[in-house]
Amino acid sequence: MEITHELAQQIVDKTINIIGKNINIMNEKGIIIGTGDKSRLNQYHEGAALVLKNRKKMFIHAENETNLVGVKPGINLPIENGHEIIGVVGITGNPDEVGPLGEIIKTTVEIMLQQQFLLKEIDLERQAKDNFIHDLFFGRVGPDKDLFIARGNVVGYDITIPRVVLLVNINYFEKTIHKSNNRNDYNKLKEEEIYLQRLKEDLLRILQDFFANQPKEILAYMGGDNFVILKTINTSEKPEITREKLIKVSREIKRIILKQKKFTASVGIGEYHPGIKGLKHSYQEACRAIEIGERVDSKSGVHHIAYLGIYRICAETNPEIRDNYIQNILKDNNYDKRKELKAYFWETLQTFFEKNLNITDTAKSIFIHRNTLLYRLERIRQVTGLDPRKFNEALQLDIALKMKHFQGK
Repeated sequence: MEITHELAQQIVDKTINIIGKNINIMNEKGIIIGTGDKSRLNQYHEGAALVLKNRKKMFIHAENETNLVGVKPGINLPIENGHEIIGVVGITGNPDEVGPLGEIIKTTVEIMLQQQFLLKEIDLERQAKDNFIHDLFFGRVGPDKDLFIARGNVVGYDITIPRVVLLVNINYFEKTIHKSNNRNDYNKLKEEEIYLQRLKEDLLRILQDFFANQPKEILAYMGGDNFVILKTINTSEKPEITREKLIKVSREIKRIILKQKKFTASVGIGEYHPGIKGLKHSYQEACRAIEIGERVDSKSGVHHIAYLGIYRICAETNPEIRDNYIQNILKDNNYDKRKELKAYFWETLQTFFEKNLNITDTAKSIFIHRNTLLYRLERIRQVTGLDPRKFNEALQLDIALKMKHFQGK
């Protein structure tokens, strides 16, 4: 393992505050890479070179200071990682005074380095897993599918098990973090990045705890506000049963994130499709489910692609064709302002369709008299030329209302 300048300096800064003496950390070549005396940074330390060669500590007294290059009185000890010597730590001062501190500082530095190396290994493992998922979803599988599957097994992911994708979008996650008005403030940006990283880890931990009894589930951070879950399913179940189970799980995920981190979340759910390409397809559907579902029903926060029905067609329709249809059916931007209908007419019509064209249920739902509802429906017929009480004409109006969700897209 290699000790970097950044890591060495962090350890030096922390340790100096404890003992009140200057500390130097030298790399495997005897170069000072961390020190409380910045004038000595990047200088060759011959005493450290001798420690590396002889594999034992060395005292440097004032009388032999001039015989060695780049040294000052003090004690120098090897930094060990297992059976390997990876550097040297030195304490500047009278050897008789700093000598007793030597072993303590050596042990402290070794522990701090081991912790940092472990964190780096964990981070690299996490990155390898996230990279695998990114490659899976964005089609970077390569010509050998078996090799890609084996790569997944190396990081602990079995993608041969039937799965569907749940996309968890943490609403305004990154925007909540980046509050600084001064984007040139490096220290502020650094603090935000550290806080963001901790929040990502917290959210992944929450999801991991949620699926603690289901170790085969795959979780990953996709960047921005998005996390994914590759959820195992039972393909022998009826699809509608599986869908309802996934919706139930998604609602519980939303509830736990809100309770523990005070973030609201939306969840998009894709369908099951077999094979590696099927997982990519399921991910794309989960993304689309959130995009469409949040326009149609943001209060729900859980959107299964299979239940978005005609809204999927409305979303995919050419914007120009869609706008022309809305204008022709609903008479939007009518040149005769006297014929324009206020918003509550369309809200009434939407409820009328949700209540399956039932006059009594609609009137009760929006707390108006039956005759008031009939008047509004008649006004809609007069303006649009379509009677919402007749199925075929109601269908045209209903499609137009659904398309309005995607205007300005």
